[in-house]
Amino acid sequence: MNKQASFQRKVAYFLGIVILLFPLAFLSRPATVTEGGGLLSQKKQQYGLSQASLGEIDPASETMKLATLGLRGLAVNQLWRKADEYKKKEDWTNLTATLEQLARLQPNIITFWKFQSWNVSYNVSVQFDDYRDRYYYVREGIEFLQQGVQKNKENRQVPQLWWDLGWFVGHKIGRADESVQYRELFKNDDEFHGDDPPPGSDERDNWLVSKKEYNNGIISVQEYGKSIGKKSEKIFYSSPAKSQMSYAEAIENEGEFAKGQNAWKVASDDWSEFGDRWIEHSTGRRLQLGHEDELAAQVKELEGQLSDLAPGLRDKMVEERRAQLSEAQRTALHTPEDKRTDEQWALAGEAEQAIQVNDLQLAKRLESEHPELRKQVGILVQKLADMRTNLIFTDRYKSDANYDYWKLRAEFEQTDTAVEARSKIFEGKKAWKENQDTVTAKKLYDEGFVLWNEVLQNFPELRDPDGTTGDDLMVFIVDYRDLLNAKGDAFPDDFLLWDIIENFDVEDQFSEELAQRERRKNKPAEESSDAEQESAPASEDSTPATDESATEPAAEEESTPAEMTEESAGEEASAEEAPAEEPAEEATPTKEPGAEAAEQPSTEGEQPSESVEPSDTESGGEAEEDSSAGENSGQ
Repeated sequence: MNKQASFQRKVAYFLGIVILLFPLAFLSRPATVTEGGGLLSQKKQQYGLSQASLGEIDPASETMKLATLGLRGLAVNQLWRKADEYKKKEDWTNLTATLEQLARLQPNIITFWKFQSWNVSYNVSVQFDDYRDRYYYVREGIEFLQQGVQKNKENRQVPQLWWDLGWFVGHKIGRADESVQYRELFKNDDEFHGDDPPPGSDERDNWLVSKKEYNNGIISVQEYGKSIGKKSEKIFYSSPAKSQMSYAEAIENEGEFAKGQNAWKVASDDWSEFGDRWIEHSTGRRLQLGHEDELAAQVKELEGQLSDLAPGLRDKMVEERRAQLSEAQRTALHTPEDKRTDEQWALAGEAEQAIQVNDLQLAKRLESEHPELRKQVGILVQKLADMRTNLIFTDRYKSDANYDYWKLRAEFEQTDTAVEARSKIFEGKKAWKENQDTVTAKKLYDEGFVLWNEVLQNFPELRDPDGTTGDDLMVFIVDYRDLLNAKGDAFPDDFLLWDIIENFDVEDQFSEELAQRERRKNKPAEESSDAEQESAPASEDSTPATDESATEPAAEEESTPAEMTEESAGEEASAEEAPAEEPAEEATPTKEPGAEAAEQPSTEGEQPSESVEPSDTESGGEAEEDSSAGENSGQ
C-alpha cells in the first residue's frame, strides 16, 4: 500500500513538472527581430536589461562557450584581462576587437562604456606620433561612447553617458595641445558627421556638437525622467552654456570676430537660462543661482518685519551687551583699524561677536516682553531662518560655479570695445608671425592694450584673480614682450596693464621686469635724497667763501652768478655741483700740515675755489673733468 502511494506521488510530481514546462517556456520565450518574446524578455527590454546581442560574439571563441554555458561573468573577466594585456603590448587592433566583444556582453553597464571610451580617447591616442593617428583614436573613443548611448537609451542612467559624450567632443578635441588640427579634422570628418550637419556648416564645430550632446542629456532628464546619478546638477546644467562660451572664444581665436560677438550673445542668454533653472542642493533644497539678489532682498524685508514688531529693541540689546564689555575690549573696539595692535585686533573681534544680536535672540526677547506676539514671531523667525539658509547655499553654489564671473564675461565680450581689442591683438600677432613686420605689429599691440585697458575700466571686476580674463591677457602680454625682444626694445615703464602682470603672473615670467621697474621707481627718490645730503655741506662751504670775499668786489661779483645758477638749476644742478665741491673738501687735508694757513683767510687760497664755481655753471661737461682732476689731486 505504501509503495503504491509513493509511486503515485512520483507520477504526480512528474506530470506537474511536465505541465509547468509549457507556461514557463511561454513566459521565457527569447525576443527575436520580429517579436518581443515572452513576458520576461519584454520586462528585460522595458527596464533595459536585455542582452539580445549575445549572438554577435565570435561563435568560435572561448567567450561564446562560456557565455552559452551561463558563465558570462567568467567570460567578461577573461575579456577584461585580455584588453589590459593588449593595451600593454600596444596591440590596438586586438584591443578594439576585445572591447567590441565586451560591449556585447555588457551593453547595459554604464561604467564599462565610460571607462573604455576614456581609455581609448585619452590613453591609447597619446601613444602615436602623428596627430592624425591620435585624432583617429580620439574619434574611436567618441564613437564607442556613442554606441553605448544607443544601447542604453532606455537606461535610467543614460544622461551620464550623454554628458560624457559632450565632454569628450568638447574638451578632448577643443582643449588638446593639437586643438587647432583636431578642430579642423573634426569639421571635415564626413565619416563621423555624415550628411547631417552638411559639410562646411558651423554646426560641425566640436563645441557646438558638445553643446548638443549636453542638451540631449538634459532632455532625457526633463522629459523622460532619467537620472544623472551622483553628478552635480550645477555642473550638469551649466555645461551647454560653457560649451557655447568655448565656441565663441575658439572662433575669435581663429579671427572670426563678428561671428564671435554673436556667439557671446547666445552664450549670455544660455547662462541666464542656467541661472533661472532650479538646482538641487546636496541637502535637497532647490536653488536658483541667478536670483541671489532677490533672496537677499527677501531676507532684509523679513528682518525689517521682525524688528518692526518692537522698534528699537535690537539696538537696545546691542547697547546692553556693549555695556558688559571689558575696558580693554571697548578700547580696542574704538581704536581705528589702522592703529590697532595684534592684541587689540583679537579683542575687537571678540567684542564685535559679543554685541551681535541674532534673530533667535531677538525673537526670544520679543516673546518674553510681548507674549501676545509669540505666534507671529515664531512664523517670522522660521521663514527668516529658511530664507537665510537658501541665501547661504545659493552664495556657495554661485562661488563654486564662478557664476558672477561667467555672467560678466559673456556680457563684456559682446561689447564693440572688447571685440576690437581682440581684433587688434590678433592682427598684430599675424603681422609679426606671418609678415615679420615688427613695427606694424607693435603699433597694433599698443592699440589693442589701450582698448583692453578701457574694457578693464568699464568692467573692473575682471581684475578678480578668480576669473580667467587676466590669464588670457597674460598670454597677449607674453607675446608682446617677445615682440619687443625681437625688435630690441625694452619693456615700457608706461605699459597700461602692469597691474595685470602683478596679479596674474603666477609663473613669474616677468619677475625680472617687475624688479627692474621697482628699482627705477625707487631711484628718483634715492637720487633726490642723496642730492639733499650733498647740497647741505656745499652750502655751508660756500658761506665762509662769500663772507671772506666781501672785502674783494671782484670775487663777490664772480660768486653771485654761481649762487643764482645753483638755486635755479634744481636737483640736476645740485647733483652736478656736488662732485665739483668734493675735491675742495678732499684737498683740505693736504693743507693740514700748515695749520696756520688753513686758519688764516688768504685770497690766493680762495681764488681756486671761486674759479671752479663759474666753470661748473658755464659748462656742465667741464665740471666732471674738474671733479676728476680734484679727486686725483686729493689722492
